[in-house]
Amino acid sequence: MRALIVQTAFLGDVVFTSALVGSLAARFPQAELELCVAPRGRDVALAIPGVAQVHVFDKRGADRGARGLLRVARTLRARRFDLAFVPHRSPRSALVPWLAGIPERVGFGSLLFTRRVRRPRGAGFIEQEATLAQALGAEAAPMRLVATPASVAAARALLGQARVAALCIGSEWATKIWPAGRFAALADLLAARGFLPVLMGGPRERELARAVTSAMRAPAALAAVPRAPVVDTVGNSVADALGILSLASVCVGGDTGLVHAARALGTPTVTLFGPTPSLVHSFGPRQGLVTLGLECSPCSAHGTRECPLGHHRCLRDLDEERVLRACEALL
Repeated sequence: MRALIVQTAFLGDVVFTSALVGSLAARFPQAELELCVAPRGRDVALAIPGVAQVHVFDKRGADRGARGLLRVARTLRARRFDLAFVPHRSPRSALVPWLAGIPERVGFGSLLFTRRVRRPRGAGFIEQEATLAQALGAEAAPMRLVATPASVAAARALLGQARVAALCIGSEWATKIWPAGRFAALADLLAARGFLPVLMGGPRERELARAVTSAMRAPAALAAVPRAPVVDTVGNSVADALGILSLASVCVGGDTGLVHAARALGTPTVTLFGPTPSLVHSFGPRQGLVTLGLECSPCSAHGTRECPLGHHRCLRDLDEERVLRACEALL
């Protein structure tokens, strides 16, 4: 059997889909499981154990519009899939396996699916996707990533044997970003304790990274250390980021894709929650969270561009000492 999973949402959603892949791989050990993702999800998809092939649907670029959709569908049709799963609740994602002529299609709600699954109300991201697998008799599995040997080797060449504290400073949504001054203060505290802070994020976070590094105190105690007090890797590839996260002693960041990738890699991780709910995530023993628990929080399922009340206290008032204690508790 050859099965396709269509997940063209954000980076974190592809990380969550690794749990669905694990469920299906256990249920159908002889099946070929392939993924269709957006360009930003490709490196994560390649790090999911059990994935035989990754197809890229550049829905906002080269494959934009009806022609691009049909072109991708023709490519997938040639693969002769028997079965498709669509955890992404999007009409366009539902169209992909239908246009590709895949005979059995499992997903949430759309009439284009041959097996429509009721989305469990109040369930977390992993539990929601597990219901798709359970529709075919599979059991829930945890999310899991394994960085490629090449990305791990590149990270080792860059960082050596340092005790890495990976700081994921950015997000697709502005309200999920911890202030630069807070990240700088945490980086100082971690550096003073022998960690090498490594800033991580996408190309859009380069200015934010400069704000973090310029706000660091660079303690005098580090003057004799034969390395920089911080390493800025913001803007590198997701594959490179996965290699760094796999070597990190601890990872800190908001409710974002790279932070959830760190969790899936098994890295001790502290997630900072403000505008989004933490209850939609399942945390393991090496995973902590910090939130102020304000009355106005959470205010959004995925984050927003601006705080609805204009103050952003949920993350602005979250102090670095509290986050440091959460890191120390994991370590």
